[in-house]
Amino acid sequence: MPVTMKEIADAAGVSKTTVSKIINGTDNHISEETKRRIRKLIEEMGYVPNSVARNLRSQRTGMIGFILPDITNPFFPMMARGIEDKAKMLGYGVVMCNTDDNAESELQQLNFLTSKMIDGIIFIRSLRESSMKRALQSKVPIVIADRDIKVASDGIGQVFVDTVGGIQLATNVLLNSGCRRIGFISAQQDIEENRFDGYRRALAKAQISFDEGWVYTDRYNVETGREGIKSIFRHGGADGIVCGNDLIAFGAIQELKDEGYQIPEEVKVIGFDNIYFSQYTEPPLTTIEQPAYEIGQCAAEMLIENILHGVPLGRKILNYRLVSRKSV
Repeated sequence: MPVTMKEIADAAGVSKTTVSKIINGTDNHISEETKRRIRKLIEEMGYVPNSVARNLRSQRTGMIGFILPDITNPFFPMMARGIEDKAKMLGYGVVMCNTDDNAESELQQLNFLTSKMIDGIIFIRSLRESSMKRALQSKVPIVIADRDIKVASDGIGQVFVDTVGGIQLATNVLLNSGCRRIGFISAQQDIEENRFDGYRRALAKAQISFDEGWVYTDRYNVETGREGIKSIFRHGGADGIVCGNDLIAFGAIQELKDEGYQIPEEVKVIGFDNIYFSQYTEPPLTTIEQPAYEIGQCAAEMLIENILHGVPLGRKILNYRLVSRKSV
């Protein structure tokens, strides 16, 4: 039979209330000697607190949710690790849900987590209006990670990198390397979102006319990089390629090599994210780093501080940086 709190109290010669206060951290007025004695008994007798009962009393589950679009993208596991490490430090567990970047799955996961009395959610959202409306209607606090959204709500926080500036820097790196026919390969949502804006701004500032044939969008994966190169080179080719993430850049590099192009001598390629494998491509990939682990940590800290202490949710913008290697 499991050891009860009353048995701990009887063994220590104190009240059950005293034991409860020590277990729950509300023991400010209890002597250090008593605390040490109770904690030693808890360890020796193998007492395990009833977390279900404790959660019912506090109306918290001690769990947060993390909704991400694609667990196979190496950028997101690093963010998940940052979330988990910070959550564990603050006494929380994490439930992770993968949506496969699917609108219906995204809504299902939001509904699932909120129905399970989760204390809060970290959400890497798509641009789908239905998902955002559902998030705004949620009764739990939500932090949007890795996306800049234009929304004013007390129940929504944001942690992200200025991707407009990051892609503008990536495009400028190619411009400064002598490129003048610069392609852009990314996910479809980037035509509506801000990475594409960074590319266009850099071209405009350099007084280079924009050509729609230089742009290809589909998904954040290797195949998009391959298909993007095929499309752009059917249109007449490019001497530089800006990629919306590193997976796209991997595909672009492979397709260029298969077609006999020398990188960076004939075509320069730059990625975005700086995932672990970027340093091992051939040639090693020049990229713009997003601090995935730090994004996860900051998102978890913002969310849990709001849950536990009512700290207002806000917007936190983290820095990006250029990682120069051999593809430019």
